Amino acid sequence: MRGLRLVAAATVLVVVAGCSGIPTGGTVQQVREDDDLGQSTVRYAPAPPSPGATPQQVVSGYLDAMLAFPPSTGVAEQYLTQGAAERWNPAAATHVYRDPLVSAVRADRRDDGMQVELTARGVLDLDARGRVEPAATRERRSFGLQQVDGEWRISAPPEGLLVTEKFYTDYYRAFPVFFFDRSGERLAPSVVHLPAGEQLATSLVTSLARGPSDPTAQLRTYVPGLGDLRPSVPVDAEGVAEVDLGPDAAQLSVADQGRLAAQLVWTLSQVRDVTGVRVSAGATVLTPRGQRVQPVGSWRRYVPRAVESGPFAVLDGEDAGVVEIVGATIRPVPEAWAVEPDETAAIDVGPSRVATLSRSGDVLVVRRTTGEDRVEVAVTDLVSARWLPDDVLVVVDRPGGGSRVRVVEPDATRSIPSAGLASLDVTSFALSPDGSRYAITTAGGGSGPGAEDGAGGGSGPGAEDGTGGGGLVRIGAVERSADDRVVGLGASVALRWDVGRPASVAWVDGARLAFLGDTDLGRQVFEGMADGTELEGGGAGGAPVLPDVGARTLVVAGEQRWAVDRRDRLWYLGPGATWTRLGVGAVSTLSPGV
Repeated sequence: MRGLRLVAAATVLVVVAGCSGIPTGGTVQQVREDDDLGQSTVRYAPAPPSPGATPQQVVSGYLDAMLAFPPSTGVAEQYLTQGAAERWNPAAATHVYRDPLVSAVRADRRDDGMQVELTARGVLDLDARGRVEPAATRERRSFGLQQVDGEWRISAPPEGLLVTEKFYTDYYRAFPVFFFDRSGERLAPSVVHLPAGEQLATSLVTSLARGPSDPTAQLRTYVPGLGDLRPSVPVDAEGVAEVDLGPDAAQLSVADQGRLAAQLVWTLSQVRDVTGVRVSAGATVLTPRGQRVQPVGSWRRYVPRAVESGPFAVLDGEDAGVVEIVGATIRPVPEAWAVEPDETAAIDVGPSRVATLSRSGDVLVVRRTTGEDRVEVAVTDLVSARWLPDDVLVVVDRPGGGSRVRVVEPDATRSIPSAGLASLDVTSFALSPDGSRYAITTAGGGSGPGAEDGAGGGSGPGAEDGTGGGGLVRIGAVERSADDRVVGLGASVALRWDVGRPASVAWVDGARLAFLGDTDLGRQVFEGMADGTELEGGGAGGAPVLPDVGARTLVVAGEQRWAVDRRDRLWYLGPGATWTRLGVGAVSTLSPGV
């Protein structure tokens, strides 16, 4: 993830002339860095209110107190009246801002108090779970103050935490927390942003216990709500995280206790040094598999199978044929697939079936990998055909210029609603490994559900408003019925990344996307979180630079990347390497492995 900088001191707010600003009595202490997260572990202890502080100084000190690390609100509460401290809920939300200005005070005649305003540019907002919400580009927040024993204290603070962009960049990280899809058979991640450090295990479980709240996926949970959740999740010397969910968890069936354990294990596996999870329901330790400790890496049955093959390509010219790319080499597809190279313009391979596009581009032939159960599906201007993990093919084409979505099952082909995709100029389509979400790229700014300014992920640090010369990356939910059949695609949400002409979107994993986009170095590969934050690549920050060859297709598998350029040449990027052109024939199409 993004590189981090050490914090030498708390961020200083800009205040109007004549105001002394933030108290200077806080302490900074550097301790060891957390190498696993690349996290700055500089500790900062803010100063309490100074005697005789002006209203502006009180507000500035309060804002500074929220920059404590490890996170703590004890000092911030000292800047509040007793009633305000009792009402204030710092966990309700987190607001990230930059360019702050604390205004001059004005009298509040209603209660002999004072009003101070903070004007700042909103970067992003996080809800109580840590999920990104839309943020205003310019914000004004008012603070009401009253005198308590001759000292000014804040009586009406804004809801939640207010932290600077630098504090967020230095200390917060994006983490997937794991819920289940509607069937309860597949784990699917939802991205949250939390402070990394000693309290990470507690923060992750708290976010998980708040439940799913993600418009881009249909998710469910087996973890009980906050209710009786113990307020901390300690990790013992052997790396076992102790999670006490309260007595209600013991009432779950053994199968659902296993699902609960799977959510906790896969969520807490991101915490350094955690080797296992012990789940308690009051005085009872849950043992869904007869084990008192659920090891990290267990419950793999609920995790999507990793891509085991390289991409598949159709080669033209002297090397004409349908092949699998294995790293930097090629091999022909099995004869049992009954694929005729002369009749094949594109290929998409599923868990047990294969789909090939005819050379005329108007017929998609779907068959088992044994060559049996052949089905023909008429298509017009095919955008993409992609497989879900349950061997269902989702086909997106554009008859009449509008996008149409169909699913091809072993026993039927049917159209499904697609919540506004028909009005979008869809240029690429991909399905997440768990099958809970889809991603698309569009040409132009797009319209329809979720296209409004600020929709979805909002603008993260370093991402300004705008679409960088046209086009958007959008994601949405794959909707399923109670019996686990795909019944539609939910409304797509625009991710406000400032990248020109995004195309060829792919899922790196269930929480990250990759795609091609324009840069000063030509078409490059970008990667970012599926909530529209943490964008990297594009040849910046030490990312491998793809030569300026007009890349048009991108395929991702684990740490490997393949790209096809405008001259139909194939490029390969291995782990820790640089882009290399492979000596294979002209590649007309390239599709993901399985």
